[in-house]
Amino acid sequence: MSDERAKKWIEESQKDTIRQSAGNQHIQAAQQAERAGDYSTMEREYAAAGQAFLQSAVEYRSSKSFKKAALNQCDAGDVFSELADASKAVEAYRQGADDLLSASAEHLMWGEDAETSKGTAVAMTACMIYIMIGKEADGFYKARSFAAENSSKIRLPAVVRLSQIPQMLESAIQSLNLNAFAEAENAAVTELKSALASSGSPEFSKYVDRGLDMVREILRGKLKVPKISSHLSIPIDLTFTEDFSVKISIKNSGEGDATNMKLEWHIDEGLNIVSGERNKTIHTVPAGETLDVSISLRSAEALGGTREFSILVRGTYEDKLKTEYSLQAGPTILILKDYKESEKLLHDSSITEGRVSFLRASVEESEFEADPLIRIVDGLTASLTQARTDVEESNLDIAKARLQIVNDMIDQIDSLLGDNALIQKITEAKLAEKKAYALSKIVPALDEVIAITSKQEIKLETELPLALSEWDNSAEKKKRIHAAAVIINDIAGKMKIRLTTPELQTLDSSISDIQMEANKIVNDSHLVVGTRPESPEKIEMALVVSRSIRNEITQLMEKKKSELE
Repeated sequence: MSDERAKKWIEESQKDTIRQSAGNQHIQAAQQAERAGDYSTMEREYAAAGQAFLQSAVEYRSSKSFKKAALNQCDAGDVFSELADASKAVEAYRQGADDLLSASAEHLMWGEDAETSKGTAVAMTACMIYIMIGKEADGFYKARSFAAENSSKIRLPAVVRLSQIPQMLESAIQSLNLNAFAEAENAAVTELKSALASSGSPEFSKYVDRGLDMVREILRGKLKVPKISSHLSIPIDLTFTEDFSVKISIKNSGEGDATNMKLEWHIDEGLNIVSGERNKTIHTVPAGETLDVSISLRSAEALGGTREFSILVRGTYEDKLKTEYSLQAGPTILILKDYKESEKLLHDSSITEGRVSFLRASVEESEFEADPLIRIVDGLTASLTQARTDVEESNLDIAKARLQIVNDMIDQIDSLLGDNALIQKITEAKLAEKKAYALSKIVPALDEVIAITSKQEIKLETELPLALSEWDNSAEKKKRIHAAAVIINDIAGKMKIRLTTPELQTLDSSISDIQMEANKIVNDSHLVVGTRPESPEKIEMALVVSRSIRNEITQLMEKKKSELE
């Protein structure tokens, strides 16, 4: 090697080192900033790294070093992917794939089988990058074009197989043939990646894997996949001395079968498996079906009091692409006691029922308004009935809460019934209310009585002229009767004088009788008129009686008012 050529070689090597280190230095700075929590600096350094790799790729491309240009383009794509800049990442990967296709041409130009193998491996890797960035149609087209253009050079069976890997993947996608995909995947992993290593380009192997991942996602989008949900059922009201069963329910609500399912029970120490398997493999859970898996457990010791145990089920399953998924049910807490909770709750319910009965009797005898409190007591009775139903349906926590509330309510009402100061206050309030009510009735009644008696007196006074007129008429009648009797008496006396003949003297006794009756009338006290009164006697009597009644009622009402006030 001449000195000039050696110098040129050293200069190019130095340029390579500078180009390659620029992007890596920015990446190291970004990682350091990320560890320090300086995310703005991190993003800035990553962006600078991406630009450095792109600039290096331009320089390598201008010097016809297409493989190094491709490597820098892919490094830039990795950086932009880290920054979640999808458009820049896709463009960087696409240019890197084109650079690899250009690099493959450098190998195939020699026409040697070894170089053809290297060039084919590089070209197929470029196609895998196209698939990786979601441009699978372009990748498959470029693979077919490469094979057609270089068919005369691709002679060895191994090289032919390399050139067919993208076509195998395309066929698997179109036919949804998982076996065909498995064969293509195996060829890509074992043959294509080996060929890349032989060509001195092992750094591109990761893009082969990413391309296979994309094909797998494409197939998964077209295939029916499983969707597993699980639920762990734990019994309640358990004791240390009994066997009990715990169950996991596995439901496949997806469209595809779940295969090769493996389950493992994770159980706290202190519980022994009586029957069932700690580790279980299920070949298939068909789509739309539910599968129950149970094991039977028992406490390792007959302990006292209460103890909690954790139970958890972890598992995995696969889809038709052999993609593994995980599932978990729990952890769920299992509680063991030295007594039956349901029996205790029923016993407590009976005691509480007795308290409710005593409470009802106390309410009925208390000074409080009974109806509202009786309604509350009836509600407590209904709650007790529901608590027993909850126990029968194994809703023990709800039943316990109901009993607690009922007993708290009983305590509160009992405290009210036993509060003497409150009872005295309520009694006084009731008495005051009654007095106010009675007073509100007495005052209008008194006013009404006074008004009625006053009206009656006024009415009697208005009847006074009529009564005086009647007295005048009666007096006039008496005077006429008296005058008539006097006239009769005088006439009878005159007639007796005129009885001179013996025949007429026989009438003397009759006339004497008439004269005697007339004298009785004249002297009758009932015909004495007397002095005309200012108020007739009956009117005066009625007024006296009315005023007396009014005064007595007023005095009685005033007395009651003073008592109520």
